[in-house]
Amino acid sequence: MLNRLVNNLARPGFAAGISRRFQSTVPDLTPLKYEQNLYASLRVHNKPYLVTKGDEMILPFRLKNAEVGDVLNFHDVTTIGSRNYTYNVSGSIDPSIFTIKAVVVEKTKKPMYVKEITKRRNRHTRHVKVKHDYTVLRVSELKLNI
Repeated sequence: MLNRLVNNLARPGFAAGISRRFQSTVPDLTPLKYEQNLYASLRVHNKPYLVTKGDEMILPFRLKNAEVGDVLNFHDVTTIGSRNYTYNVSGSIDPSIFTIKAVVVEKTKKPMYVKEITKRRNRHTRHVKVKHDYTVLRVSELKLNI
């Protein structure tokens, strides 16, 4: 077992493959830095949102730990781009490359509506009043740090 491990390490290109795997390679993003209108695709609770600076994000839930006026930083971003250039990865982009901040504008409820709930093969319908919570965020900053 030890001999096989030593033989694998002595093989040319084996150690280089390990270092490439753990090394994050970021391409040259200077053309993207000088673009005017940047967009980003970010995930909040594993749901994707495509945002630009000044956009409002309506989250279909109430953020418990955030109050109105709080500034939130986003780190789970999969794509940053513009009209001419795009940088995307399969996981999430290194947070040191970008800065995305959003301000909590309001925490409110949707208007009340009545939902009919029925069961299959049953004539009885139940009427339930529904009033869902949601949170509105405004993206205040979207820039590259390179």
